[in-house]
Amino acid sequence: MTDVRRETPHDRVEASLSAADDRLRLSEWLPPQEGVVPRVRIGRRWINVLWLLPLVVILLILGIAVAQQLRTMPEVQAFITRYPGDTPSFSAVYTGFPLWLRLLHFFNFFFMMFIIRAGIQILADHPRLYWRRDCTPGTDWFRFQKAVPKDRIWTSKDDSVSIPKWLGIPGVRHSIGLARWWHFSFDLLWVINGIAFYVLLFT
Repeated sequence: MTDVRRETPHDRVEASLSAADDRLRLSEWLPPQEGVVPRVRIGRRWINVLWLLPLVVILLILGIAVAQQLRTMPEVQAFITRYPGDTPSFSAVYTGFPLWLRLLHFFNFFFMMFIIRAGIQILADHPRLYWRRDCTPGTDWFRFQKAVPKDRIWTSKDDSVSIPKWLGIPGVRHSIGLARWWHFSFDLLWVINGIAFYVLLFT
């Protein structure tokens, strides 16, 4: 009969650790935390991206006015007359695209939806973008979270924000491990789908 003894950890931190659960219990998980409207840093100032909406509307109105004015010029009218943009009529085509091509395009779109949604979830766990690899606090150029406070410890749990379940996968705050699993699993399927496309295209 063998004597099975459990070794006592030498590290006090290791001794205080408990076994992890095999599932995510939302009732015991982090509470939801809203972010802020996305902001872009220009110089030392943070600009709310909502200010871009009236700027885009103004540019569209100016573009329409310029285009209408250009159409009154004789040179532009002559160009439109010479190149009207119409194509001569051809006989109808009934063959269409092969079934394999349509299926692979469908799977391409299907896989990309999961990749994008999981990527958004990963970004929500650290809602900041940097130009440099060190990701030093205060050097981000884009964020949809408050500025990192300097008077206390600020962890990744504090930084993560909640996003709607229809937008991210799995749609739970601070679930970057699961989000990466979704992201990289469908990355692999997407690559396999692309390889199948080129193999069938040249056979």
